[in-house]
Amino acid sequence: MRADGKKLIGHAGVVLLRKVATRVGLATALNAALPRGTGRDRGTVLVQLACAIVPGARNILEAEQLQYQWRAV
Repeated sequence: MRADGKKLIGHAGVVLLRKVATRVGLATALNAALPRGTGRDRGTVLVQLACAIVPGARNILEAEQLQYQWRAV
């Protein structure tokens, strides 16, 4: 491990962030607060979007692509 900021894995902490959000019930609370739409729960989508923004997603397409990369983890 080096402290110069090169060759670092930017998404290493995303799994921990997602687990903390699940543990504190963030998605569940957001699902209760937001109106139910068709398809996925809006609170869960917001948590996933926030977790995609952390490693550098700048738009919805990039967020979806990042989601597919770490889903298998």
